[in-house]
Amino acid sequence: MRSNFPTFLIVGVMKGSTSAAALNLNKHDNVYCVTGYWKRKINAFHSIDITQLEGGLGEESSKELDFFNIDKNYEKGLDFYTKYFPIGKQYRGESSPNYFHDNPLVGTKRMYECFPNLKIIVLLRDPITRAFSHWNMIQKQNPSWGTRFYGLDFKNSTKNSPTLNTLLKRSLYSGTLKNYINTFGKSNVYVGLQEQIANNPLEEYNKIFTFLGADNLEKDPGFKKSFVSTYSDSINDNTVAWLKEYFKSDVDNLKELYPNLDYSIWNTY
Repeated sequence: MRSNFPTFLIVGVMKGSTSAAALNLNKHDNVYCVTGYWKRKINAFHSIDITQLEGGLGEESSKELDFFNIDKNYEKGLDFYTKYFPIGKQYRGESSPNYFHDNPLVGTKRMYECFPNLKIIVLLRDPITRAFSHWNMIQKQNPSWGTRFYGLDFKNSTKNSPTLNTLLKRSLYSGTLKNYINTFGKSNVYVGLQEQIANNPLEEYNKIFTFLGADNLEKDPGFKKSFVSTYSDSINDNTVAWLKEYFKSDVDNLKELYPNLDYSIWNTY
């Protein structure tokens, strides 16, 4: 077995503080997680042409690799992929939130075939506030993948446009979680809440370190938030009520899967 294979993956969710997690897990002496900084250094060292890659691997500043979910990247092979894990620490991983909703069945199968002992980390966020944060990012950045919603208010981006809607789809959690549980086993799938991490980072990151098998930290080493921004709009009550009904059955399923999470910090569904 190669010494530079990943031992964990942060697979989601988008706008669930996966960027902060990648940075903050690196503050443990025995943990390495790919970041944009390390990816740039590795690309330069190996003279990797990112124009031949897609998704996160094709973006120099992104922390994400998008290896298992994108065919063109996956076809580069494991020798290529494992170049991104050069650090000789016991616990090594990467954070690509697209793994949760972009080709998840194929991606999960590939993960397991390559690394059956992976630890899977999923960071969830209240479905409504996750979707709203997602929408706000589109309004500020106007990314090519968000053109459908750019310039629309949040109500017209969700309640008035629910069909094949990525804002809504990426806030549905239970189905993809079941897929990861069925593939890797529930004991190998850790689920945390973005809101709890924000409220008590030392306690919550120590839970993740325990899950990985690493020692706990006695004090906060300087955990930081990432991509924190202010919103220029708010969600009206009518839209909130509709979204609560829309997400209710999925949240109910999630509560059955993970009944011990503190859902009191979410909206009441």
